[in-house]
Amino acid sequence: MSTGTPSGTPSVAAVFVTFNRSAMLRDSLLAVQASTRVPDEIIVVDNASVDDTGTMLAEEFPKVVHVRLADNTGAAGGFAEGLRVAVERGHDWAWLFNDDDHPLPGALERHLETLSTLPPRTAMLASWLIDDTGQVAKLGVAWKNRILSGHVPPSADGSAYPVDLLIFAGALVSADAVREIGLPKAEYFMMWEEMEYCIRARRAGWSIRILPEPLVATLHVGAASSPPWRLYYQSRNHLAMALEHRSAPEIWHWAVRQAKFTVVTLTRQDRKVARTKARALGTWHALRGKTGRTVLPG
Repeated sequence: MSTGTPSGTPSVAAVFVTFNRSAMLRDSLLAVQASTRVPDEIIVVDNASVDDTGTMLAEEFPKVVHVRLADNTGAAGGFAEGLRVAVERGHDWAWLFNDDDHPLPGALERHLETLSTLPPRTAMLASWLIDDTGQVAKLGVAWKNRILSGHVPPSADGSAYPVDLLIFAGALVSADAVREIGLPKAEYFMMWEEMEYCIRARRAGWSIRILPEPLVATLHVGAASSPPWRLYYQSRNHLAMALEHRSAPEIWHWAVRQAKFTVVTLTRQDRKVARTKARALGTWHALRGKTGRTVLPG
């Protein structure tokens, strides 16, 4: 564990992953800078944006560490690179965000207060979210018998409670955990990279906690539409993880989920053929061991 800031408090780098959304990124960076306890450094991982992201950062946020990638590596590659840079630059924790996530002003201060009460082998700490409708999303999922087992209820006393899986929006990730278990799988491009990383951390004996307070507002622009390309990565990466684990229960769980999703597609959704083909292609690519950015978003 590094010594942190001169005051003895942990050193925190806020890490944003962005692609072609400079206006949204600007708003998120301003939200972080308005924190009652600002991060020690802000790192922006730019997935080869072709808009004015670079110019905006240079002119308006000159102290931000701008990591521009040569190619679009998706959320998975962006978070992997952001964690790598944060750890290499000596920070104790990386505070992860998409470019449409806005922490509330007291979020980091509240997280750090909570960390001081948690066991040493805490890999991640996140909070509930405020979604794009203004509703509170209670995060934290159980992974039992190698399958998703629903949301974990919060503790009665309001303290940070243990979960198995979370998403990276506003999550603090320990540099010690990163050094031990490695980085998220960049080859997933997007979808299931968070789940796989959490499962890996839990298997290595690290704990994951959720604060039962809404401390981050997230827009999740585009996530609700579930276009076919998202279904492709969801199907492919979930199966790829199950195959890597050589786990019959996980493969069965994947198959049941795919069957349920397919029924919903055929009975309730539009673009039925495109959606069904996307899941089938994802399955085929997982069986062949094909990963990376194989289907373009759009």
